[in-house]
Amino acid sequence: MIKLEEITTTPTFTNQLENKILYAKHYDDISISYASTYSLKYVIEGTKYYNFDNQDIKITKNQYLIINNNSCITTKAKKGTKGLSFFLSPKLISEIYKYHTSDTSQLEFLEVTQKKSNNEVGFLLDKITNLYEHNLLDFNRQMENLFIRISEAIVQEQANIDTGFATLKIVKHNTKKELFKLISVTKEYLNDNIGEDISLESMSRDIGISKYYLHRLFTEINGTTPLGYLTTIRLAKAKHKLRYSKDSIFEIAIECGFDNTSYFSNLFKKHTGSTPTQYRKKL
Repeated sequence: MIKLEEITTTPTFTNQLENKILYAKHYDDISISYASTYSLKYVIEGTKYYNFDNQDIKITKNQYLIINNNSCITTKAKKGTKGLSFFLSPKLISEIYKYHTSDTSQLEFLEVTQKKSNNEVGFLLDKITNLYEHNLLDFNRQMENLFIRISEAIVQEQANIDTGFATLKIVKHNTKKELFKLISVTKEYLNDNIGEDISLESMSRDIGISKYYLHRLFTEINGTTPLGYLTTIRLAKAKHKLRYSKDSIFEIAIECGFDNTSYFSNLFKKHTGSTPTQYRKKL
């Protein structure tokens, strides 16, 4: 059973220990402290500040953070801030983790701010936010399914990260966190510059590490090279534009970072089985 709660004033709870979705729209500045189970914090508008386990973390619009179980959290937000919190019981996380990995140990998330991007977590955050704010009836019908899907998405993401780090033979948790921050920054860079001419050399220079180290680390953790990831998000954006816009194939190709329509069409067909024109006609 998934609970749903909306808050618009300073909340009075002291703990959040069960499976729940909490939508917050703050009409005043707030500050609250509480004990929590695993939680995913997502900011829709504004900025939120979280203090837990001697960490101070800021989350801004379109960013999210996953916090581990048994945390004592202090949350601060300014007037006008909107956000979603997903509280996930240890039992649920353990069941999902065991199902996908056969591992019975306790899952520990890397508590790093991440930007919502073209991945499964980002897609679900968009869908949940849009349904809640614009179609509450449909949201209520789909709520339990969406809650399970986003729980699975974050568990699978962390399991994949742990597998990647295992191949790098990195054992120190703090080291993993710092490296994961670097990977997150790289993904943000690629998503923010999706329409630009990006090379491994220019990317490594802008981020500030060697291209060899960036390439190896990113590939080991994500199972694809940085430029492979860039192609994936460019094609995902192109699919979205083909579905929801009336832009020409040329305009979509340029906006998504492809030099010309011929290369775009060939690559699109290689990955989807259809040319952009054929894909649009099927919709």
